[in-house]
This record gives sequence, structure tokens and C-alpha cells, in this order.
Amino acid sequence: MKKYLQRILSLFLIFSLILPLAACSDGTGAALRYDISTVITNLDPQYADGEDAKMVIRNVFEGLFCYDEEGKAVPAAAESYGISADGLVYTFQLREGMHWSDEAQTPITANDFEFALKRLYNRDYQSPFADDFLCLKNAQAILGGSMPPSALGVKATGTYTLEITLEYPAPQLPELLCSTAAMPCNEVFFTETKGRYGLSADMLLYNGPFYVRLWEPEEYIQLRKSDDYRAPQETYPARVTLSVTDGQEHLRRFQSGKTDAAVLSYDELQQLRTQQINYEQFEDIVWVMVFNQRVPFLENRNARKALAGAVNHAAFAPLLGNDLIDSATFLPPSLTIYSESYRKLAGFTREGSYRPKEAKESWARALQEAGEPPVLTLLTAEGSSHPMTAGAVQKSWRDDLALVVNMEQHPLDELSALVQDGQYQIAILPMRPASSRPEEMLADFRSSSGRNLAGYQSKTYDALLERAEKARGKEELLAACKEAEELLYQDAVLVPLYYQTSYYVTPKKVSGIYFSPFAGEISFQKAVKK
Repeated sequence: MKKYLQRILSLFLIFSLILPLAACSDGTGAALRYDISTVITNLDPQYADGEDAKMVIRNVFEGLFCYDEEGKAVPAAAESYGISADGLVYTFQLREGMHWSDEAQTPITANDFEFALKRLYNRDYQSPFADDFLCLKNAQAILGGSMPPSALGVKATGTYTLEITLEYPAPQLPELLCSTAAMPCNEVFFTETKGRYGLSADMLLYNGPFYVRLWEPEEYIQLRKSDDYRAPQETYPARVTLSVTDGQEHLRRFQSGKTDAAVLSYDELQQLRTQQINYEQFEDIVWVMVFNQRVPFLENRNARKALAGAVNHAAFAPLLGNDLIDSATFLPPSLTIYSESYRKLAGFTREGSYRPKEAKESWARALQEAGEPPVLTLLTAEGSSHPMTAGAVQKSWRDDLALVVNMEQHPLDELSALVQDGQYQIAILPMRPASSRPEEMLADFRSSSGRNLAGYQSKTYDALLERAEKARGKEELLAACKEAEELLYQDAVLVPLYYQTSYYVTPKKVSGIYFSPFAGEISFQKAVKK
């Protein structure tokens, strides 16, 4: 009898090992690994910025809308929606049966979306994304302080019905509702966190395909498949581990099989020629030189125009790597207007960006108006062609303006932090669009924007953005965007230098990871690993 029981136990153990393997033979249930470059300290959707943080938020939350594989905004938590005849009122019907990740399985309701959107306009701590939603009724007045956040045109009219009223027709609203800033937030739970919402794994409730299981900010974030997620689309991976590593280590770790996906440069991609890989490529980054207008001397328009006009593209274009394309225009080719390439409509070239004679004249006026310049330092990223480009710019300034400027190289994450904190004078940095809409990328330089790294203040520019946001039809939108882009050049807010192509790579055994050219969006929900 004892031997019989041992046999039964042995068979049970064998089957317990075989069955999970059989269940995963199609590649589902996998453990995926991906490297990130930044230390993530905040996952509050209404406030967390940075591409890596947004990528995590998109995988652990679900908004009213999301992007499909073709980059179109489609209903997600919203089951259906309707629009009033005047285009000013949107009524959303939520999917019933959704609930939060807490033990009580608290239902997700329209109140969670109302509370989230009104949080953007908190008077004590305004969200950096508040400017993105100025189409909402009373948003501008709330920002101006003449109305309270409760007056925002967002209202739960039923348990599963949300009504959004607009200040003006905004056909881009579904795309806005795809953003991380529009993810839901449970007010009761938020209040209970007492100011620590989003600062640790247990200080968040999740409603997406994954939840944060482990979070060591300096080391990794581990996402686990959520059993609480209710959606037509099944979640395939069992877990995703996001390791914080130096960006220069991403290629080596991918080559050694320690990660299942990577974003690489062209030169790095060439080192994988002998490996079995799949990849997608997007011309999704523009490198620009930005002047910090909070620095008194650089607040002077003539000073900036002189520095911008003395940047000679011909001096650094031959130095660029294979994934970099010299460009005198700001908005990258991935942006569209009514499904057409904005860059094709607006033009890829800009005549006369290098104007040494005019630059000298502007420099003379700047010295009269603002006095002698302080010792100026140009910040740039380490690696690739960036230091050589900065060196070529230094030489142009020395030759054309008799100006000596220092240069500092920093790892990209350090450079981004310095610029974000305003600790710079002039910087060469990458910018990536958050969506396919050119007006949204242009809005980064709106006077009141929390992402206005240059400190640019212009009522004329703000009015052009408002025109773009209220535009009806392709031609009206195109005209407003072109004028706004041109004003950035005329006011020397920035100097476009080159576009960069990113390569999103996976081994042949991994498929289903969704990559987007916008804001580093990556979705692991449909990923399989065989």
C-alpha cells in the first residue's frame, strides 16, 4: 500500500510539472525581461513624466481610450460613446464588471475618471499635463484662478456614464484620453494614501492588464499579470521584469539573452546581424538645441538669434551616424494631420537657417541691449555623434561671433535631469512626440506648460496654439501649426539639428510586443515567448 501511494504521489508530481509546460507551449505565460534607463520614483498617472514611467503606467492602467496596433485611438474602458450635434458634449458608457486591484474588488466607475481629470487642475500642485486638456470646459479659467477645479467640464452622470463638455469642438479628444494623465483614480483610496499616492507599489490601485508586484527604484520594477483585469483581450505574459541599467549596457544584455527586447541605435543593430531577430524602426526623435530663457542674457531675443543663426549644419552633417539625419525642421516625420504626414504637407526643408552675416548683426545688438555675456556652457549627451556636433557648433560660434563657449558631456539621463531642473544655459537634447498630433508637440513650448523647458513666453505663440486646437479641417490646422513652428525659429527658441531613427528589437522567439513611435510607448499585453 505504501509503494502504491508513493507511485501515485510521483505521478502527481510529474503531471504537475508537465501540465504547466503544456499550457505554455504556445508562448503564453512567459516571463519577459526589458531594460529601462531611468530610475522611476513616481507612478502617479496625473503627474509622472518621463518615457519609462509612462510606459509602466500604460501597462498597469487602462484609460477610456487606448491606441490600437495601427496607432488609432479606440475605446478601452469606454464601451461606447456619443457626441452631441455641436461637437461640445461627449458621453461615455463604461464597460461594466471592471474593478480595481484591491481585495474588496471595488468597481471602477465614472467617478474615478471624473476625479482623475479634475486632479490635473489641483491648485496646490498643478499637473504638468494640465495644458494638454485646455479644450475641456472652464479649464483655462481654472488655470487662471478665476474658477475652482470642481467647475471643470467633466461629470459622472451615472455609475457607468461620464459626460465631458468642451470649450470648443476638439476632435482630438479620444487621443487625449489615451494619455497617461487621463487614467482613472479612485478618490477614496487616493485620500487614504495621505500624499503618498504613486510613490510605491502599495500606494496605487491598478485597473490594467498588469500590476506592480515589486518595485526597487534603483534596481527594477516587476509587473505581474492581473487576475482583476476584465477585458476582451487576454493578457499573455505571466510577468515582466524591468531592470534599471545603463543605456550602454542594453545591447550587451540583449546579445547575451538577458533581455527580450531592446531599443537600439543603427550601429548597435549592425552588431546583431548574425542573430535571429525581428525589429521595427521609427524616425521618432528630433535632437534640438534649446536656449534657457530664464538665464538673463539668453532672455534677449537678439542673443538667441545670433547663436541660432551661427549654427552651420554643413559643419556637422558629415559627422552624423547612420541613424541620424541632418534636419533644419523641428517636428519629426512621424507626426500626422488627418492621417497625412505633417512633414510632407509642411515641407522638409527650411531655407537660410545658417545666416552668419545676420548672426553678427544680431550679436552686436544683443551686446548693446544685454551687455557682455556670462561664461556660457553647452551641454550635450555622451556617445554617438552628439559631442562632435557640439564641437562643430562651438567652432561656428568662435569663427562667426568670436565667442568661446564651454562644453560638457553627460549621460543622457543626467542631461535630461539637468534640463528638466533648469540647470543649464544651452543644451542639445532629444525630443520625442507624445502622440501623432503636431499641435501637441508644439504645445510643449506654451507659456504656461509644465514641459516648457526653454521658459519661452509668447502671447502670439499661445494664440497660434489655440488656433491649432480649435481648427476645423486639415488646411486650418496645417496653417496654424506651420505658423507656430516658424515662430519657434524666428524667436530662436530652439535650433533643430537632426532626426534620429530608433530600432525596436526582439529575438525571433518573442513576438506580440507592441512598439509605438510616440513617447516610448511599449505594450507587453499580447507578448508571447516560445
